[in-house]
Amino acid sequence: MRLMVTDQTRRALLKAALAGVTAPLLPFGRAFGGQSKPALLGCAIKGRDHFLAVVADDSGLPMFTQPLPARGHGTASNQHGHAVVFGRRPGTFFLAFDYRDGRLIKLAQASDDRHFYGHGVYSHDGSLLFATEGEKGTSRGIIGVYHVESGYRKVDELTGFGIGPHEVIMMPDGVLAVGVGGVHTNGRKPLNLNTMKPSLCYLSQQGKVLDTLILPDKKLSIRHLAHDGADTVLCGQQYRGEPDEYPALIAMHKRGEEMQLLKAEPEEWARFNHYIASIAATEDWILATSPPGNCYGIWSKQSGDLVELNALADASGAVVFGEAFRVSSGTGNVVAQVPGISKGTFSSGIQWDNHWSVIA
Repeated sequence: MRLMVTDQTRRALLKAALAGVTAPLLPFGRAFGGQSKPALLGCAIKGRDHFLAVVADDSGLPMFTQPLPARGHGTASNQHGHAVVFGRRPGTFFLAFDYRDGRLIKLAQASDDRHFYGHGVYSHDGSLLFATEGEKGTSRGIIGVYHVESGYRKVDELTGFGIGPHEVIMMPDGVLAVGVGGVHTNGRKPLNLNTMKPSLCYLSQQGKVLDTLILPDKKLSIRHLAHDGADTVLCGQQYRGEPDEYPALIAMHKRGEEMQLLKAEPEEWARFNHYIASIAATEDWILATSPPGNCYGIWSKQSGDLVELNALADASGAVVFGEAFRVSSGTGNVVAQVPGISKGTFSSGIQWDNHWSVIA
C-alpha cells in the first residue's frame, strides 16, 4: 500500500526544515503526541550545507528535527532518552540530544589530534558511549569511551586493533565488534591502498582484543556492521581494488567459526557499485543497502543466497523493527518489508542520509 503525503503535511515539513530549529512535525495522518512515539533515528539533508538529525516513529514518519553543525552519519540512543549523532568522517563532532523533546545535551568537539569516523554505540546500561576515532596523521584506530552521566566526559581510549575503524556495534553479550577499514587517509583521500589491512575485531569493553578476522581479499575494506540479535555479525565492505572486479561485499561470522561470504552473481554484486552501506538482519534474513548502487538486496541467512534485489534510488538506512525491515532513501521514500510476505513504500518528505538506528 502506498501512503500519500497531504499538502498540509508537506507544508509543515517544509516550514520546519526552513526554520533551522528543533521543530515538531505532524506525522502523516496522525496527531503529534497521539499514537506516535519516537522509534527511529537518522540523519538528513535539507539543502546545501544544511543538515539534520530526524526522530521518526516506527513507520519512518518524521516527528521532529535537530539541526547539526555539519553532515551527520551514524546515530545511537540509550534507554535514558539520549540520542547521539556522529559527524561524517573525518568528523569533528558528536551531538547528544533528548530524543523525546529535542533538548540539546552535549555538543562534543574532537581534539586537535583526533577525528571521528562516524559511528558509535552505547553500553547496554546506557552509561557509556563508545565512538570510533582516528589519530590525525596516522589513522591509528581508537575507540573513545565517554561517561554519559559526567556530561560525556572521555574516560578511556581503546587501541591496538588496527587503523581506520569505521563502525562499532555492541553484541548481546557486551562484546564490541569493530569494522576496521584498514585504510590510512588524509581527510577522505586514501594513502595506503596497496598495503591496507582490514579486519573484523572483537574487543572487551576494557580494550582487550578477543578475536581478529581477516578476509582473503585485502582490498575489501570492512566498514559497516550489524548483528542478528544473537551471536552472528554481518560485515559490509567497500571494495578498493580493480574497478571491473566485483567480489562478494558481505560476510557473516560467528565467533569460533570461519568467515562466510554471502552469495550473488558477479553482475548482481556489480549493482552495489563496490559499496555496502547499512545492514540489518533477523533470524532468517539479511538486508543491505548501497546508495551509489541505488539498490538493496535481501539474502537468506540460512543458505547465504541472494533472494531479492530491488532498485531504490539512494538507498540508505536499514533497520529491523518488529518482524519487518525498514529502509530509508535520499529521495524520501521509505520501504517497509517482511521478506516473502509484504512490502509497502511511501514518501516521508525527508531526504534521509546514510544510516538509521532503532531508538532504545
